[in-house]
Amino acid sequence: MKNLFCTLLLIATLIFTVNIKAQQKQSAKSLLWEVSGNGLTKPSYIYGTIHMICEPDFLISDKTKSAMTSADNLVLELNFTDPSEITELQKSIMSAIPLSKKLSPSQFNRLDSVLTLKTGTSLKKLDQLTLAAITSFAIAKTLPCSEIKSYEVEFINFAKAQNKTIGALETVKQQTEFFAKAFSDDELVRQITSFDDYKTVFSEMISTYKMEDLDKVSEMLKDKRWGNTEESNKWMLQVRNANWANHMPAMMKNQSCFFAVGCGHLPGKDGILQLLKNQGYKVKPILK
Repeated sequence: MKNLFCTLLLIATLIFTVNIKAQQKQSAKSLLWEVSGNGLTKPSYIYGTIHMICEPDFLISDKTKSAMTSADNLVLELNFTDPSEITELQKSIMSAIPLSKKLSPSQFNRLDSVLTLKTGTSLKKLDQLTLAAITSFAIAKTLPCSEIKSYEVEFINFAKAQNKTIGALETVKQQTEFFAKAFSDDELVRQITSFDDYKTVFSEMISTYKMEDLDKVSEMLKDKRWGNTEESNKWMLQVRNANWANHMPAMMKNQSCFFAVGCGHLPGKDGILQLLKNQGYKVKPILK
């Protein structure tokens, strides 16, 4: 059970990081971008993922495989291969106070009704989990399939097969702290009870993602049904993107890195593509 919800918590990263405003257009449709110049000995790559997708919709293009092969390292948001990080992740999904005591009776009953109706699982069975973990569980249930694929898992398998080093842009503890600052319990309750809205917009998002259209992704992510707030945008995107853009130069200085992060982190004036351009790097889409 814990391992299941660890996976679902990671999946929720995309949902919690889509509070982005399309303030700056990208010039081409691509999920894969090359970073070069500014003293780099070899180019590095940035790939925008969607953290969960039905197997029939899943695709790793030849251009992406080529970039991964040429890179020395794989860098994800979190290092899912580090045992200490997995242990920390397991701890992070467990609530210090049971939800039956943390939430008001009306909140608990409302959530229980929604989860039972939409997922077939009572909140009573999830009482020891955090609201973030339960949100992840609910979101995963919006997909119209039983076989769910993860780009991060596939990239890890690819990297291991080629004996590449696997690293991360942040720790589980840092990410958990950002979640806590970004979303109140009331906001998470509203997100969970908006099950049908999520089902609709997430289906639309997957279709747009498959088109590799970051401009349209940015436009879609302004949809109020995602539960966007200025505070969540600050902590889940602006602060994290700035942190990552500050860490990335040292990571790719002497070795080529393949960075794989949620696609919502790439576009816009606060996106990592523009932040790296601001530092003097040449950032261009890989189209073929």
